Amino acid sequence: MSELPTTLPFPLAIPAEPAGDTWVTRSGATTIRLTNSDKIFWPETGYTKGDLLTYYFNVALAILPHLTDRPLTLKRQPEGIAGPYFYEKDAPSYTPQWMPTLDVPAEKGARTIRALTIRDVASLLVVVNLGCIELHPWLARGPEQEHPTHAVFDLDPFRPAGWDDVRHVADLIRVALERLDLASVPKTSGRSGMQVFVPLDGSQPFEVVRRFVNEVCTLVHRAEPSATTFEWQIARRAGKVFLDANMNRRAASFAAPYSVRADWDAPVAMPFTWAEIDEIDPHAFTIATAIPRINERDDPFAAADERGADLTPALRALGL
Repeated sequence: MSELPTTLPFPLAIPAEPAGDTWVTRSGATTIRLTNSDKIFWPETGYTKGDLLTYYFNVALAILPHLTDRPLTLKRQPEGIAGPYFYEKDAPSYTPQWMPTLDVPAEKGARTIRALTIRDVASLLVVVNLGCIELHPWLARGPEQEHPTHAVFDLDPFRPAGWDDVRHVADLIRVALERLDLASVPKTSGRSGMQVFVPLDGSQPFEVVRRFVNEVCTLVHRAEPSATTFEWQIARRAGKVFLDANMNRRAASFAAPYSVRADWDAPVAMPFTWAEIDEIDPHAFTIATAIPRINERDDPFAAADERGADLTPALRALGL
């Protein structure tokens, strides 16, 4: 069997055969068509859609646990990062019948969303082949979407604030969570920011989780008002780290651990341990460089996908 062509060397190639303008690969009895694999998705580096598909093929074992049975918001960029993009929550009409989907109630009204989800390598490749450079799972698993499996602290710096400022604020959040007897896992956003995830047992609804995150952020802001902000006007965030609790809502999505981001050098969102916070470089991980780290280390985010905490004791300690 032939291999899907790439411009980058990867440990594993996708076994595929040319079929006219497409390439065909198989997973058991399932046939998957990979289209436009030679299209340049990153003009500055020359990386192609074939590189993107092969990256995800190589990191499938690491990323699948963080996607399985979560609805996906599809951010589709069929022309690459320089082209137009659009969002879809419903599975496209031409989705293969074997693809896993979840029927979830829409945020408003009585409509039901038929959302794509990912359960194996085949469904991962189908989603990426739609032009999904980034993979955006929701915060709750399965069709019941009222109770998230994570609380998320989203830290977004605004120049001249940078990574050192994000790292400082994240460390304050870590200390606050430890005093509340809560475990947490940090992850680079794949750009300049960071998210801190608290694994939950699914007993609290989004409204309660959001109040919890907002209260911890308020405590951090009181401790460091010159370094953090809640300002919604972007112009008033300059030089500070924006603390955003609003990601903790139904149907909100986040860039999955190990997801590629649609930036010029194809950066990768990378989870790490708190012990690494002083040495981690968020700009060091791209589709060209991230795979050795992913293959050689245990997944720091695995703990975030285990059954987590009941927030009730922390809520009481915070007076909520």
